Amino acid sequence: MEMQMRKRKLILFIVSAILLIILAAGGFLLFLTIMDFRPEKVKELRVMYGENLPSFNDSVVTIFTWNIGYGGLGKEMDFFHEGGTMVRPDTKKFNDYFEGISDLVKKYNTMDFIFIQEVDRHSKRSYYLDEARELAVNLETRGFSFAKNYDCRYVPVPLNEPMGRVMSGIATYTRFKPSSAERIDYETRFSWPTDMVMLKRCFLVMRFPLASGKEWVLINTHNSVFDSGAVLRRKELKLLHSYVMNDFNKGNYVIIGGDWNMNPRGFIPDSVKTGDKVRRNYPPIGDDFLPGWQFVFDNSRPSNRDVNEPYVLGKTYTTIIDFFVLSPNLEPVSVNTIPAEFANSDHLPVVMKARVRSNRVTK
Repeated sequence: MEMQMRKRKLILFIVSAILLIILAAGGFLLFLTIMDFRPEKVKELRVMYGENLPSFNDSVVTIFTWNIGYGGLGKEMDFFHEGGTMVRPDTKKFNDYFEGISDLVKKYNTMDFIFIQEVDRHSKRSYYLDEARELAVNLETRGFSFAKNYDCRYVPVPLNEPMGRVMSGIATYTRFKPSSAERIDYETRFSWPTDMVMLKRCFLVMRFPLASGKEWVLINTHNSVFDSGAVLRRKELKLLHSYVMNDFNKGNYVIIGGDWNMNPRGFIPDSVKTGDKVRRNYPPIGDDFLPGWQFVFDNSRPSNRDVNEPYVLGKTYTTIIDFFVLSPNLEPVSVNTIPAEFANSDHLPVVMKARVRSNRVTK
């Protein structure tokens, strides 16, 4: 009888424990669902520190783009989402990485526009530093807009060191006053419940009216990754294609730049001359995306490295996924990937100069 009572108590304890786990998991999913970031399709953005900026009325433009990897993916780091084990560096290493990022960006303060991806504002992985504002302070006489693409109250993975609170996005820094700045949602999502702890991708558009009545349309993008078969990326390209063709058909000058998480059309792996291993199976952008538009990139140097392991030249795989796309009424003057050796990010910065074509292409 006593043995039966012990068994019943043990079974009751096990059932109660299972029910508590189910209730806790259900409560956690309910919390994430209630607090889930649900962005608008189009959101007007504030231009911080932009009140006294001059107008832009030039036929030449210079742009710097860089995915800074939230200041946590320097050359000694790997990342758990992509085959590694780490989430963030220790405090000293993080500070070293972000200082290196800030110093390098400041060297290019003469560029007209600076596109930054994966910049945190309130995240455990970056020690809750407002990186967007810190870069703005370092760049001094610039305005900037920030478009949020990641806002999760608690990312529960990896289980041994959960990523926790994440608030991140993309930022465009400008020396000139835009007529508008907008966040355009890509409207691509993972299935529930994964979607609640993943990015809500977008692109950031700034417009600069010209005396001619046309506009410069500058677009900072950070496209999806981790989607099987690049399904989300194809949907994003379709939306982006439609959006920019509307502007080009009006005669506007359009530049798209950033981290595409896809190889550019025309990428030739054998042209990389740095001694890096080059990955050849990244999904390329097909010919149906903006035919006649120009893909502008530096084919002599990779712009991104795998983060399944710390970076080692000649061992770690690399590729090119950071580049610009120009409307046919523009032409590139120069493009260079900065040889920063992946010291402070898993991406390298790319700088470009472009100008209006003298023999302008009509729609």
